[in-house]
Amino acid sequence: MSPRSKRSLQLAEKYVWAVSKVFDAVAGISLLAVMFLVVLNIILRAFFKSPILGTYEFVGFLTSLAVGLALAHCALKNGHIAVGFLVAKLPERVRACIDGLTNILAAVFFVFCSWHMLEYAQSFAASGEVGLTTKIPFYPFVYGLAAALGLLCLVLILRAVEMVGMAVRR
Repeated sequence: MSPRSKRSLQLAEKYVWAVSKVFDAVAGISLLAVMFLVVLNIILRAFFKSPILGTYEFVGFLTSLAVGLALAHCALKNGHIAVGFLVAKLPERVRACIDGLTNILAAVFFVFCSWHMLEYAQSFAASGEVGLTTKIPFYPFVYGLAAALGLLCLVLILRAVEMVGMAVRR
């Protein structure tokens, strides 16, 4: 790999890391908001007989953000489960090739997922569909998930390039 392409790859990885940290922070805030909302709703319902209207919808919106936005950061940290008891017995070069191929296939899959999620968000925006209780539009959350899947694709592509580089070097 040439020094110029190596620098470009490092720069891309730096930006992907930065954006994934921001997404992960928003995911954490969403999870905290779910926790506080549910606890507050229980307290208000039990002691004041006045629950928060739309809690179910808020929890659904925030949970989808929490899960979706944390995916890329988890992938960067290699936090996903990998079953590799068969692959672990192979030579390191072969393992790197298999990991690279797996990341490429996963990236292709998530590109399609992200693309369809964008189309889904556009259909929600065009139809003006909103939550029944809160009247909050669905499309911003779906766009957020599409962006999160797009970032996951970038992470998987960077991992694939890294694995192919390892296979070639060895």
